[in-house]
Amino acid sequence: MTEPAGNDWPPNRSAEADGLDKLRRLPVDPDLAPAGDEPDLSASDSSHPLRSRWPRIHWATVAVIAVGGFIGGLARYGIGLAWPTPSGGFPWAIWTVNTIGALILGLLLVLVLEVLPPTRYVRALVGTGFCGALTTFSSVATGADQLVAHGHAALAGGYVAGSLAAGLAAGSFGMTIGRSIAAYREKGRE
Repeated sequence: MTEPAGNDWPPNRSAEADGLDKLRRLPVDPDLAPAGDEPDLSASDSSHPLRSRWPRIHWATVAVIAVGGFIGGLARYGIGLAWPTPSGGFPWAIWTVNTIGALILGLLLVLVLEVLPPTRYVRALVGTGFCGALTTFSSVATGADQLVAHGHAALAGGYVAGSLAAGLAAGSFGMTIGRSIAAYREKGRE
């Protein structure tokens, strides 16, 4: 493919730029860009066509996620050591950490959106970092596979379905707790 003459390279730049402009107008994560701190990305810099295609890395947020992940990973590891699964037994430790993680995420969602003042790091620390490392879907699959391998196919199906049901119930309960906190706080302001 030969390069077109003049300023026509890359081809269809206007269509591509229009698509990027649409993406730039999407809302930015409120934890990363408090009001008034959001940069103006609507103007394209033609001298650096690739600059706008790469996301900005917020190193402080990456560090907060790493700290939360470290703590969440240690918590899951500690629970696994304290509550080992016997060969062919029900993996209670993984079921518990996943259920607790769903509860924390449900609570966090409501607290961040309705109770706490805007912050840059709470969701990254607790949601992405801590709960991301605490919870584990791959271990659910591994535990179910081990149950099937030991001849407990029905228990494996119950484990997967129970994990899903417990996660949904815990997430809903966490949201209910968060809304109760929000309502109590709102009542106190009246």
